Amino acid sequence: MTIGWGFFGIMWEEEYFITAVRPQRFTWRLIKESKRFTLNFLSEEHREALNYFGRVSGYQEDKFEKVLLHLDELEGFSAPIKEAHTLIECSVTFANNVEPFVLPQEIIDRFYKDHGFHTLFFGKIEKVLQR
Repeated sequence: MTIGWGFFGIMWEEEYFITAVRPQRFTWRLIKESKRFTLNFLSEEHREALNYFGRVSGYQEDKFEKVLLHLDELEGFSAPIKEAHTLIECSVTFANNVEPFVLPQEIIDRFYKDHGFHTLFFGKIEKVLQR
């Protein structure tokens, strides 16, 4: 999944990355089951692959078979990509569903008209690797 919405911050005196994932996404199930996710930062040369990852669901196909990116095996990382220059491993300590009754109608109309509401996954930053 290509993350479009997320932010870094401090929560409970720890460093966190919080991301918003819709329940319809294959990634949602993976994060929910494993309680972990890896942020992979790639250079601009991989823009086309990232756009593809954002368009196609993992429910439909193995996305890595279609692009020039490869999963790596790094201890302590749940989904590292070999081509990533920076990796951040997060463990989910909290998740909360976005509820429509707390959102202004213009946000619902703009972002949720045809889609389900996001789940916010609070990922405590466990490990950072720069290559």
